[in-house]
Amino acid sequence: MKKYILLFTAAALSLGSCTKFLEQSPAAQATTSAFYVTQSDFNAAVMACYAAMRNYPGTDVFPMVEYRSDNMYVKAYTSGAQDQYMINKFTDVPANSLNAATWTDLYSTILKCNEVISRIGGVTTTATFTPAIRNQYEGEARFIRAFYYFTLVRLYGGVPLVETPISDKEALVLKRADIPTTYQFIENDLKLAVTQLPTTYAATDLGRVKQSAAKALLAKVYMTEGNFTAALPVLNDVITTGGYSLQTAVANVFSVSNEMNSEVVFAIRFDKAIAGTGHGAWFSPGSDQTTSEVNAALINTYNTADARKALLGFTKTGTVYYINKYFDTQDPTQKTFDNDFIALRYADVLLMYAECLNETAATLSTDPTDTNGALYWLNLVRKRSLPTAPILPTQYSTQDGLRQLIQLERWLEFPLEGHRWFDLVRTKTAKTQVLLHSGIGAAPVADVPDYRLIFPVPDAEVEKINNKNIFPQNQGYQ
Repeated sequence: MKKYILLFTAAALSLGSCTKFLEQSPAAQATTSAFYVTQSDFNAAVMACYAAMRNYPGTDVFPMVEYRSDNMYVKAYTSGAQDQYMINKFTDVPANSLNAATWTDLYSTILKCNEVISRIGGVTTTATFTPAIRNQYEGEARFIRAFYYFTLVRLYGGVPLVETPISDKEALVLKRADIPTTYQFIENDLKLAVTQLPTTYAATDLGRVKQSAAKALLAKVYMTEGNFTAALPVLNDVITTGGYSLQTAVANVFSVSNEMNSEVVFAIRFDKAIAGTGHGAWFSPGSDQTTSEVNAALINTYNTADARKALLGFTKTGTVYYINKYFDTQDPTQKTFDNDFIALRYADVLLMYAECLNETAATLSTDPTDTNGALYWLNLVRKRSLPTAPILPTQYSTQDGLRQLIQLERWLEFPLEGHRWFDLVRTKTAKTQVLLHSGIGAAPVADVPDYRLIFPVPDAEVEKINNKNIFPQNQGYQ
């Protein structure tokens, strides 16, 4: 069994989960003054927030973000994969079941965080339940809440900002905030979390979110808003004080025998040996590897010597093929796997830093040894997997040329990690890149209309409010 923070204890799981966004969390049924009192009570509540994140890769990232991007290519409209096909081909509708599950899951976790945040300020500290621990618990909940609202706003645009436990009556009159207000809310949560979270934990708490993770996420938020000037010093702080380093080999980053390594800034943790805390095989094509939906255009973009290409290949165990990036052996009892999902890693920090330097520099970076230039940080990541072919100054002559090389490196570095679609949207290259890389092995994507850069709000949620003035459907999906 993994020896780390017990995110999946019975106490945490007993707090329950929400099935619909506009229904109160079952956790609220247990949130009496008799429960939210002791350090143990609040620790269990925070653990429930972490435990809820186990749904994030399989419910939110893989079906929605990966299938939307040019990382995946669904070749046929087959039984059981209709919703993935429609998301991949930009023909999805507000009734898409995967979209509905994502909205529900994101708000379910937010409601758990709200229980912690709204109640912890009223507790009396003790010799053991100190102000520092109370702040830590609140900071953890604020980070997770910000992480989820950040996902929501990138998927749907402005969304309802639920920041305290609410009644059914209050839920039915919620309005959608605009996008700037939503981003400001996320920034506020992360800025406060930075002041509350510790820089390190004891080994027994391995996996809890650290201050540096909140900073890295805040920088990603700034960049998504186009505020590279604000992101730059935050990323520099993570680089200089976070204590992270790149793994020598990229495969080591994802090895199940090397989890929570020096490159992991924040990961969602799993344990296949404990019932209900493992996961299914991610991106496995089953017994026929030719049915893999990983886009051939992505695989063909790699230099043949690039170590990252092998991670998108497959290893056969018995009669089943498993993708190398998330390879693991199945637990014989639970029949599940326990690869952690790395939500933030140091290579991402370095490439974000390179991008910020390029966007804010007065002169074009051309010196590969200059740590104040984008080229140095770009190659720091690239040379780990392709040491014989660093980016050279002769390969670009403008800021936009270097910008394109940084985005290409991000595509090659982070496939199947939930970054590509969001990168395409924020860099305004979604349409050109998706259309460029589709069509291998089947009919290509016909078009990427601007309104489909965000998803429709699930029909059920719009119908519950039933007031277009405060809760409209996204334009184009009406």
